[in-house]
Amino acid sequence: MSSIDTVQNLHPDPRCLKLRNMWRATSTIIGEKRRYTLADGAPTGSVFAWAPLTNAQLSGMVLYARISDATQDVLDKLSVENAPVVAKQGEWIAVSSPGAANNRTIAVTHGPYTLCEVGVYTPEDWGKLYDAYQAGKIPYPWFAGPRDATTAGQVGPWEL
Repeated sequence: MSSIDTVQNLHPDPRCLKLRNMWRATSTIIGEKRRYTLADGAPTGSVFAWAPLTNAQLSGMVLYARISDATQDVLDKLSVENAPVVAKQGEWIAVSSPGAANNRTIAVTHGPYTLCEVGVYTPEDWGKLYDAYQAGKIPYPWFAGPRDATTAGQVGPWEL
């Protein structure tokens, strides 16, 4: 068993197939994913990428997100509200979620993007995933459970 075989993505919809909560943003279905855009006339807007999990549930975890179909400006400015960056590379970002008092959102202010995947990991599990990513064993520091998983943390044939 490799070190990442025991890692659990605690998000119930890691493939982002369901609509996320938004603030001053709109959503369009693109295949099985959603593209998020700033609402007409809004000066700023954001997407609650890790919904339906609450700020309290995210507290103390490492949060991961990968976006696509974004301009270079969007990728350069990719950040998560009120969360220090742990690692960032191109179209993905990982942040720590130090407390439950603040929202964890990704802005759509700099341009639209498609939310591809998210992860919620304990710091220990994130370390294992990131090590495997740096060693070239996985293309992104992310995984999801089986497509028919019904509960977060379900043990099964993990999709890397």
